[in-house]
Amino acid sequence: MRIGLEFAKTGMVKYISHLDLQRAFSRAIRRSGLPVRLSQGFNPHYVVSFASALALGVESECECVEMALSEEMDATDFLRRIAPALPPGIEARRAMRLKDGGHKLMAAMRETEYRIDLRNMDMDEINRAVCDIMNEDEISATKHAKGKDKTFNMREMILDMKVSGDALVMRLAAGPSGSLKPDFVIEEIRRRAGGFDYSAVRTGLFAHSAGQAAGLLETCGG
Repeated sequence: MRIGLEFAKTGMVKYISHLDLQRAFSRAIRRSGLPVRLSQGFNPHYVVSFASALALGVESECECVEMALSEEMDATDFLRRIAPALPPGIEARRAMRLKDGGHKLMAAMRETEYRIDLRNMDMDEINRAVCDIMNEDEISATKHAKGKDKTFNMREMILDMKVSGDALVMRLAAGPSGSLKPDFVIEEIRRRAGGFDYSAVRTGLFAHSAGQAAGLLETCGG
């Protein structure tokens, strides 16, 4: 069976790498004694996969990871046992059984949501920049991947963006066909509105169900 776990990653833990996060979960599994399956081969490891790697320095309220279990287990019991085994800054929030034979969380994910808390900014300029961006059809950006620079249309990957108080809330494309990091959007706003300080929190991971965005765990849950 497969179990999906939603967890928060906050505080100083936001500065650990994705590899370190994987190690933290491996240690937690050993401490908890949970029946997570081991892979085959000369270097067996726990069958654990994360929905999406989180950029260094970004907090999250909603990271998701799935684990393959070697025996049947109640999701509530799984949550009760994994929660105290995780290190400070990683908080297990809920667990859910995933559909047998269904898509992996990573393959099902299509959108991410971020809250960007702003400081030392001119809100009129921020509002103007956000409106201008959302009214455009194409905004070119360049990213470096596999030793090459690639130009792409960033605007088509900004699914929604709005100002809420002293924060930006943005919904960005994410999935096998391509993902947009919030850094690209923030730099475009800075280019148009001037400098400001910020901190970023990932607030949602979404799949698509019947053509609509829906919570990742709920969509993949069985």
